[in-house]
Amino acid sequence: MTKQFVNDRIIKRFDELISEGYDRWEVFKNDRTGIVKDIVGFTQWSTSCLNLLDKLSISTNRFVSQFEVWAIGGPGRQVNIGAALGVLKSARHEYSCGLAIEYQLSISATVFSGLLDEAAYLLQKGYIRAAAVLLGAALEEGLKARARAVPIVLSPRDTLSPVIVKLKSPEVGLLTEFEAKRLEAIARLRNDAAHGGEFTYQKEVVETAIQEVEATLGRLLSAA
Repeated sequence: MTKQFVNDRIIKRFDELISEGYDRWEVFKNDRTGIVKDIVGFTQWSTSCLNLLDKLSISTNRFVSQFEVWAIGGPGRQVNIGAALGVLKSARHEYSCGLAIEYQLSISATVFSGLLDEAAYLLQKGYIRAAAVLLGAALEEGLKARARAVPIVLSPRDTLSPVIVKLKSPEVGLLTEFEAKRLEAIARLRNDAAHGGEFTYQKEVVETAIQEVEATLGRLLSAA
């Protein structure tokens, strides 16, 4: 897997907050009192920074804890806007390099990996139809999680095929035409398994589908 997951909206918000942080740092340095005068504006900026940092998942979110050390004053604690800004810039850099990922997508990657492991287990036990249903469910929910992160508005009636169409649209471009066609084939496999009737797919077909779903969700939901 070579493509990193980076949400342009998050990068843009980082840049906005970093730019504002530089302005606040200059005022803070020139004042020389060590006291934040615009407490309303500073509180709004620092809260927005923490809200953004909360969306990242890395260790126990060291970015949040380090930012709070410098941005939140109190007994025995001195505010240092420059140091807080340094934490924000570090988080932006790590995220852009794919070393910090959005919390919700991190959770999604873990959950759907478990579903695919279960599908592979069922397939090994000979439950081909059940494995196909489960891998289809993992794919649908995984693609929906990625779509919401864009964000793409989804309706309760959007099933796997409409989500695939939205992710491959020129405005989004998260799926190539080839990838979309392969996923549509897996969607048909899932539908045939779930809706009863004759199911003639061989074990090898479902096994290949599990591998394709794993690769696709891995690319879309992880930063590796």
